[in-house]
Amino acid sequence: MHFLTHNTNALSGLSLDDEKSSYVSHTIVDATETSNKILEIIFEYALNKFGDTTEQLASGRPKFLSVIDQFVMEGTQVEMCLPAFPFKSANKVYKVFGILPDKAEELALGRLNSMCIRIGEVYPPGAKLTIISDGLVYNGIPDRDTWAYGEAIRTMAVQKGFNHIAFSRLRDLVDFPLPEKLDEIIYVANATNFRRFLFNRYGNDNLDIEHEIATNPDTKMTYLGYRRFLESDLRYIFPLGKARSNHSYKRDVKYLAKQMLIRGHAFAGAVKSAFPNHLRLSIHQSTGERKISMSLLDTKTGFTTPWHCSVALMADGEWISAAMGDFKKDAQLEIVCEDGRPSYFRQKPCELHEPTDGEQPVSNGAVSKRPNGHSARLDSNTDEVVEKHVEVINEKVQHKSPTSTISCLDASKE
Repeated sequence: MHFLTHNTNALSGLSLDDEKSSYVSHTIVDATETSNKILEIIFEYALNKFGDTTEQLASGRPKFLSVIDQFVMEGTQVEMCLPAFPFKSANKVYKVFGILPDKAEELALGRLNSMCIRIGEVYPPGAKLTIISDGLVYNGIPDRDTWAYGEAIRTMAVQKGFNHIAFSRLRDLVDFPLPEKLDEIIYVANATNFRRFLFNRYGNDNLDIEHEIATNPDTKMTYLGYRRFLESDLRYIFPLGKARSNHSYKRDVKYLAKQMLIRGHAFAGAVKSAFPNHLRLSIHQSTGERKISMSLLDTKTGFTTPWHCSVALMADGEWISAAMGDFKKDAQLEIVCEDGRPSYFRQKPCELHEPTDGEQPVSNGAVSKRPNGHSARLDSNTDEVVEKHVEVINEKVQHKSPTSTISCLDASKE
């Protein structure tokens, strides 16, 4: 927004300084109103699965408005950044189809792109969201798989016309020599260098992670989130047996979650250094004071990140999310392929019948039980929820074969 003054107030009796002051004051009021409209749009896409969501969003409003105000006052594009889309879950047996993005990622990218489009409707310079993949930071997945996922999701964004979404590269976060154009081999060869540089530059050897978990609510919520997905992600990689009890498995998962926090602390420092003026978004539940927690999937279940789940299109047009294995148990759901790969589930049409207890009727007469065990509202501040979630996963693992065959319909031929 440019401050322009016009020396046309001789008849009004106002000095040039008076007019400029009045114009600037008016402009600031307009900018504040616009910033509030922008923030309200973003809040509509925020993580809303918790009882204190309203309070969390309100707590960070002054900070978030001050960031947005800077863009609006300058009349420039609102820039946001989101560490996300690392790689597909390690649990390819029960949670996801494979290593590449599918319909779940498409829906998530489309949702974020739509948010930016809506901002452009109230603020012409518009908005851009930069996704910063943190896949290499945690290296629990082969670096080649992380590369494949990242390249495929970039291609997806271009093919689907998600023009308001951008992706960062390694050179945006670290300052060491890299070729101008990265390919798979160069990426994998530099993965270890990237992690070493990141931890040396932004790590903190004196970080007391136990103290952070105990005293910092944001850290504790992220820690509990890490524990939840690690419990289910690693279950088939490190199965229970004579050499590994359930108690020792949970103990080791807690250790891994803390190591992830330490690495995440370094990564957050790199993000802040590389994107100091961006509005900071997050996929994790938080206090809402420093970053806006986002729900990447518009779903009623607790699965809000596309790399940890699959999605299903119900007969009434609603998309829901759950573990792939939960959907596969439902005989009224069929798998749909895109580009020769399983991509999502779809509810089969069926004859109208009276719903029984626990079933929800949908508009075309089909009836489907929504995947249970994962409520739409979570209270991940408590260890009890983690334990209950783990019990559900453990029960499923004990009754699930580690291999399965997938057959699906080809969406391109319909």
